[in-house]
Amino acid sequence: MADVFKILGIDIDLQTAAVCLSIIWMRLLTAFSVIPFLVGKPVPRRIVVGTALVIALYLYPLLKPSDPKSVLPSEWMVLFALYFKEMFIGLAIGLSASLIFYGFEAAGRMVDNQRGASLARVLIPQLGEQGSTSGQFLFQLALVIYLVLGGHLLFLKSFIESYELIPPFSFPNVRPGLFPLMDFLIVLSTNVLVMSVQVAAPVIIAILIVDIVLGITNRLAPQINVWELGFNLRGIIGIAALFAILFLFDRYVYDSMRISARNTDIVIELFQGSIPPELKDVETPPELQNIFKFEPTGEEIKKTPWWDKTIRVFSLPSDGNGG
Repeated sequence: MADVFKILGIDIDLQTAAVCLSIIWMRLLTAFSVIPFLVGKPVPRRIVVGTALVIALYLYPLLKPSDPKSVLPSEWMVLFALYFKEMFIGLAIGLSASLIFYGFEAAGRMVDNQRGASLARVLIPQLGEQGSTSGQFLFQLALVIYLVLGGHLLFLKSFIESYELIPPFSFPNVRPGLFPLMDFLIVLSTNVLVMSVQVAAPVIIAILIVDIVLGITNRLAPQINVWELGFNLRGIIGIAALFAILFLFDRYVYDSMRISARNTDIVIELFQGSIPPELKDVETPPELQNIFKFEPTGEEIKKTPWWDKTIRVFSLPSDGNGG
């Protein structure tokens, strides 16, 4: 193949170009494997891989280094770390954008649990798992509104910009934002529960009032079969409150879309090593300040043995007492 390109007058190193393309493609593939919109789990894996590859081919002329051989590491261990870095970045960006949909699905589960329909299960294709009927409904509705409002365009814009802000062929100086990044990802996962409670709050309050009324009724008129009556009332009031939520649901999805876009930008800023104002109170402990201080790029990679780089990247600084 190289001889054919030479005959055509095209000077290109296929092996180096393939490595550069695969590094760009790795971040895309990892992000596309976790986001429920655009692709999702119902889409065959071949189409997901092919879509990520097409976008990587589109980005390759814009991102390829002028001298790839001087940028790419020569040791396979450092190259493997470069691939792992791209996978982790794609995973973090994808999760920061997709967690809001898990919140809507969890809200539907709370609604069904309160109205006594938690045993009903349907398959949610985008998540590849079973969920409640209300969870499926809220998830699909949030997904449609998200796409109609252009949330996927905001995600793609931030994701494409991440290649410029976090170059794929070098290791970012993530040391200042490492612990804030971990803390922020934990906060995002806990916000799923907060979001689900906020969405399901009208149903929970309405059914709580029904339970209080039924309890008082049972005291005043013991001859009424409150147990059987409660199943019917919970189902009716729960569905009525669920439909009442829908009047403000589009606004809530819009606010969640903006929060999701901001979360994606915060994750990218933390990978750059800069701490956003929202996370200024999270600082790296002094004894761990030197973690990931080494940045193997360019000529420094070629001159340093891979075992020395590995030790310097993954080891803690000495405390001066031989520890």
